[in-house]
Amino acid sequence: PSPMVAVTRYIGNPILTPNPQHSWEAEAAFNGCPIEAKKESHLLYRALSRKQVIRQKTLELSTIGHAASQDRITFRNRRQFIKPEHAWEQFGCEDPRVTGIDGTYYIFYTAIADWPPAPDGIRVALAITDDFRRIKEKFLVTPFNAKAMTLFPERINGKLTVLLTVNPDKPPSTIALASFDTPKQLADQDYWNKWHTQFHTHAVALLRNSHDHVEIGAPPIKTPKGWLLVYSYIKSYLTSHKFFGIEAALLDLHNPQKIIGRTSQPLLFPEYDYELVGKIPNVIFPSGALIYNNSLGIYYGAADTSVCLATCSVDELLKELLQK
Repeated sequence: PSPMVAVTRYIGNPILTPNPQHSWEAEAAFNGCPIEAKKESHLLYRALSRKQVIRQKTLELSTIGHAASQDRITFRNRRQFIKPEHAWEQFGCEDPRVTGIDGTYYIFYTAIADWPPAPDGIRVALAITDDFRRIKEKFLVTPFNAKAMTLFPERINGKLTVLLTVNPDKPPSTIALASFDTPKQLADQDYWNKWHTQFHTHAVALLRNSHDHVEIGAPPIKTPKGWLLVYSYIKSYLTSHKFFGIEAALLDLHNPQKIIGRTSQPLLFPEYDYELVGKIPNVIFPSGALIYNNSLGIYYGAADTSVCLATCSVDELLKELLQK
């Protein structure tokens, strides 16, 4: 498939690679999500440790690292930021997505309760910070199998609004919306259990057929034309011939369940060595995005090993999305 929009990989890719000096990120450093705050760019990313033993199980543990940058490309001062503290995340914290509202930063991540991971123990958790130095609080969000939750960067119709991927480990997966008055309500298990019985009514219909897989990539970005959502679309997910692509959709500003436009082909798919070879070959997974000088920077995990960057023109992409 040839993309309709010119997307350029950064010539210095990958921009973040595992650091063998730090045992907690010696195996992999990938799926990075950037945010601009406090006069710099912060990158939260999934780090994979050397093998270790946790509760008699031997595994490479996922935790969440933090690094900072002045130019959105060169990230320094790497440190472990979120690690397991509770039973519901005892076997790993994965794939952070961060959004800021009113000076508070909400970091959603995948919490792994069992090893080997089982669908019902793969859920979404939330860590909250106001300075990227320490976590103020963290709690489990979904009582059911979910991943890739992210918060819109402003209230929609007066409510905090999240997108999440339901049943990622009990395919087919569904991207859906949920809304709240306060961040505390995100932990309301009664709300979620009721929501879960009818999650299809909140779906954003991005799945083309039930043999494919869809997962939220980057937190949504506001543009004058709609919310720009960069997401993962995996064709033939249930076969041994999975095809990983990065796609984009435009959602209505006031009713984000409504899709205004979407790509018909991947903007990006595995082609370069660093995407084809690694912990898990032939994988690219979008995990963050920034708009800077009318350029969209897509941050993505490559081969579940490193963080890479690709850019395209925002105007060109919006034009393509609005043509359909």
